[in-house]
Amino acid sequence: MSDQPSPPSTFVIELAPLDSMPHSVHLFLEMVSRKFWDGCSFMRNAHHVIQASSVPYHKTKGTGPALRRAFEESGYQSVSFQEYHADFPHVKYTVGFAGRPGGPDFYVSTVDNSRNHGPGGQSGYADPTEADPCFGKVVEGFDAVDRMHSMPVKPGWYNAMEENVGIAYAKIL
Repeated sequence: MSDQPSPPSTFVIELAPLDSMPHSVHLFLEMVSRKFWDGCSFMRNAHHVIQASSVPYHKTKGTGPALRRAFEESGYQSVSFQEYHADFPHVKYTVGFAGRPGGPDFYVSTVDNSRNHGPGGQSGYADPTEADPCFGKVVEGFDAVDRMHSMPVKPGWYNAMEENVGIAYAKIL
């Protein structure tokens, strides 16, 4: 047994003010309060973000369809519109919804992604001036984020993690 403390396995996200990002913050809070993220995982290390999705990890194997279904059946599977506020650019350690329309997948930026995920950064979508919603920032547990960012990925363009990192639970503090 080691005398060294175990590394932190949690991180804390501070959400944007509701008057700046009301839809995205509300959506994320509903997902957390309904425990939809419990049992899901971080499954992608795209080198500029680590991405969480409604896919299982080793402790929740076999529950994949049920995890996704909880988001879909509740109506909380995506944002209704691509909300963005200039006071919340996609800098390192910020949290945003992935995709168009964004959600339920979210990511933590591991570099400054303002150019790629901010207004006009995703030119392959129908409205190239839109931006991913950036609705929070990590304020504690940077080591946990950095450890996930250093994890190996499977071969291929998607950068799926060799082993998904479980979200045992998410809670509102």
